[in-house]
Formats: sequence, structure tokens, C-alpha cells
Amino acid sequence: MIHTVLFDIGGTLVHGKSSLIGLAEQMDSSRIDHISRYMIDTFMAIYRDENYPRFHTIKELLAISVRKAAEKFDLPDISDQVERFYRRNHLEEGYLYDDTVTVLKELKNRGIRMILVSDADADVLVEQLENFGILDFFEARVISSHVGSYKPSRRTVAEVRRHCRKPLDGILFVGDTRVDVRTAQRLGVVSVLINRDGDFRHEADHRITGLSELLDIIETPHENRGLNHK
Repeated sequence: MIHTVLFDIGGTLVHGKSSLIGLAEQMDSSRIDHISRYMIDTFMAIYRDENYPRFHTIKELLAISVRKAAEKFDLPDISDQVERFYRRNHLEEGYLYDDTVTVLKELKNRGIRMILVSDADADVLVEQLENFGILDFFEARVISSHVGSYKPSRRTVAEVRRHCRKPLDGILFVGDTRVDVRTAQRLGVVSVLINRDGDFRHEADHRITGLSELLDIIETPHENRGLNHK
């Protein structure tokens, strides 16, 4: 029986443009492909490194990526604009998917606990979810800037696990990336990968194209495969 759903936010409940691609376009739209790829690689190299000397927030990682790209491609350094860009990108241009509120309300009506698990800067994320009116659906929040680590790090997993009740096979982790699937596997819970276009590039215990399909998963007895991963 499902008793808890862990939710990623960006790409799962909330739609938003990539800050890295937007910044690359602002730096030089004529070379956006090369610049954005370099910035993504720079960003991810630090983001994925659990042993990096110091934790950097999302805004700090964006600023580092901008500075390095400016140097490599001989462009003006606009890293001082990152915070304003990041806030605008999420607070003014982000929006809820059409099925988000309906499904969150249904889960709440069924007495299912919901926990937010997001790689984001809390100052922006909390304000965004308050503006959307969905923050109070979540009984607990695990946000990277609070924890000081990113999914699927052991530190993040330990913090999520602290909020989870047993049995673990009663927990779903819903997200839109391989990182989310890997986090579910490390937690030992059931992974649900969402892609509204049906363009699935990764395996998961369940793959869905809309949040309403979660209700079918909850209603259907299933074999827990999440516990088989470490």
C-alpha cells in the first residue's frame, strides 16, 4: 500500500526553462549550442561531485559556469546578472503543469503523505511554490541549499530517509531525470519517471506521461523493485 510520495519539482510539477540555456543565449545567441553545452558540462561536473571541496548553490554554480564560458569564448562576463535571471526564470516564467494541483489534491484526500525533494535554492523555490499555492501540500521539504548536497548524494538520501516511514515499498519517488531514478534506487523506494512527451531515455520501476497515472500505480498492487538497488 502506498503511503508516501516523494516529489521532484522542476520538470515534474512545475515547468521552467533551463537557466543555463537562457544564460548562454543571452551571452551570444549565435553560438548558443556550443556555449550552452560547455556551460552544462561545467555545471554538471561540480553538481555530480559528492567530494567537491565546498557545496555551491544553484545560483553559484550558474555564476561559475557563466564566468568560465565568458573566458573560454571571449565574451562579456554576465555572472553578476545570474541571481536576477534565476529569480525571473522561476518566479515570472515558470508555471504549473495542468495536472499538478488536481493530483496533489487527490493524494491529500487519500491521506497520502507528500514530501518535496528538490535540487534548488530554497529562497526562490519556496517563494515560487507559495505563489503557486502548492507549498502546503508537502509535509516535509528536502531542498539542496538547506541540506548542502544534491541528489543522489548519500547526504541527501540520508536526509530524505529521515522523513520516510516504513515500509519502504509504500513509497514512490516521482521525478523527470535519471538523477531522480538513481535517488529512488539509493533510498530503496519505487521509482516513477515522468516524461509528458513519452521520450523516455532511462529505465525506472514505472514510466508515466502524466501525473494522473500515479493514481493507477497507487491503486494497483505492484512488486517493489526499488529495494533491490543500493
